[in-house]
Amino acid sequence: MAILTRRRKAALLRKRRSELLKRANMVVIREELFLQSGLKSEDVAKALGTNRTYFWQALHSQGLGFQEYLSRFRLCHFIENAAAFEGMQGLEIAERCGFNDKKVLNKYLKKALGISFKEYMEWIAARGPST
Repeated sequence: MAILTRRRKAALLRKRRSELLKRANMVVIREELFLQSGLKSEDVAKALGTNRTYFWQALHSQGLGFQEYLSRFRLCHFIENAAAFEGMQGLEIAERCGFNDKKVLNKYLKKALGISFKEYMEWIAARGPST
């Protein structure tokens, strides 16, 4: 009986963490929190009405750290808006996407797509205007 109770508690905990992350995703996207370069896990937790520990546990249950979590949103924003960034300097683009600098943007772009920031921007320029 005690084993079943432990399993139920573990399942409930996984469900709560998953629901917390879904809520976090919605808040981070809706309020565009990911664009804030100095954003902290405490800020997201506060926006969710929870504490940093619960939010941190939810992230880590998915194998994510806070910076990696945010960088996924930032990278998506960069990819979706890359054509609009043509002609801008790398640092300005990175900052508009919430990254501290171009090196960090480049790191996550290489990790996700296997190409550098420069290569991606050249590809966007070569594609021409999207229809």
